Amino acid sequence: MVHLYTRSGDSGETWCFALGEGGKPVRVPKDHPLIEFLGTLDEANSLIGLARSFLSSKGLDARVNGDLKWIQRLLFNVGFTLSSREPKVAEEDLEKLERIADSYYGEPLRRFILPAGSPKVAALHTARTAVRRAERRLVSAVKSGITVDPLVLKIINRASDALFAMAIALARAEGGLEEV
Repeated sequence: MVHLYTRSGDSGETWCFALGEGGKPVRVPKDHPLIEFLGTLDEANSLIGLARSFLSSKGLDARVNGDLKWIQRLLFNVGFTLSSREPKVAEEDLEKLERIADSYYGEPLRRFILPAGSPKVAALHTARTAVRRAERRLVSAVKSGITVDPLVLKIINRASDALFAMAIALARAEGGLEEV
């Protein structure tokens, strides 16, 4: 019988290829800054999936769903890039994120907004804040000495911008936007 669990992480450590040398993984604590980033990125990706579950298959919802699915794959590729040191992201990904954000944002906000609204809007705001936390974890990893392509930092930053713009667009389409 094959098991899902390996028991190799029961001691609070995990394997990490990115920190090893010569293509060999090394054991690191699960609270290592890079592992913290990867875990937070996984959480953000799951929250994007939650947001997608509230979308319909019509109109703006369908468009947002397609863009969210692309962003989920991109975040997966960011994680793969950092966990294996094999680049799976490119400048074109950053450019697409910027196009996505610009296409949803529309008229600029005049004030801050309260992250609220329908379940899909609130879920997008929650996913956005998780991506922002992942960004902070990535900055901590860089400060700890992990080498990260600056493109990855930009992609994470723009991903949260795109999620914010989508939340704004959906809230506006529903006729509501809580400004403070």
